[in-house]
Amino acid sequence: MYILCNPVKEPDRYKTLVKHLKERGIPDDKLRWVVGPWGSELTSEQYFAAYDPFQTRFGMEKTLCFKAHGLLRGEVSLVLTFSKAIDMALEEGADIAMFFESDVVLREDFMERFEKVLEELKRNSTWDYCSLGEGVGTRPIGREHASYFDETKVYINEELGVFRCTDSMVFRRNFLQKLRQTLLPCRECLDWELNIQALIHKANCFWLDPPLVEPGSGRWRNPSLLPS
Repeated sequence: MYILCNPVKEPDRYKTLVKHLKERGIPDDKLRWVVGPWGSELTSEQYFAAYDPFQTRFGMEKTLCFKAHGLLRGEVSLVLTFSKAIDMALEEGADIAMFFESDVVLREDFMERFEKVLEELKRNSTWDYCSLGEGVGTRPIGREHASYFDETKVYINEELGVFRCTDSMVFRRNFLQKLRQTLLPCRECLDWELNIQALIHKANCFWLDPPLVEPGSGRWRNPSLLPS
């Protein structure tokens, strides 16, 4: 479990997460804290080495996100931190890696539900990525108003925007290996950049529903840190 969180720059979130993950039954020996470059401290050289808004990505001349031509340094630093998490997961030999951003909130029965869906994923040899949350309220077709107390199941998603948000994700090693080769320099903020990456690599992407995680920043639990 790779957590994109800087204990020095995000002390409140770090302390909250340590307590929260322990309460949810996450073993300490499974946690990896990923500290990447902080947005306000990125130099111009680092910024433009990691981000090129004018590149043509594999024949895609148009961007997907309206703000792609003017990312904040904090948005670029998130991509760099995510890239560092990929490196850590591959270097440690992880076959399956879970990535959390620093504002995640896990449902109380997270471990019980995740263990069941993980077994379902393992029986499918073609999966590359699975979203654990619902982003900004995005749910599979036909489940838009379904109960959050239903049994959590795996749903295939073939839409363009398969990365609902990047607060909580699970990856197979082979997809991380591909991402390492093509992620940088990015052209979009992380969630839309990963949508491009999924298209490039023809990734098989899945969603869990009901979701197991919600982004605190998107639910007014945590203030956004993007201005930094």
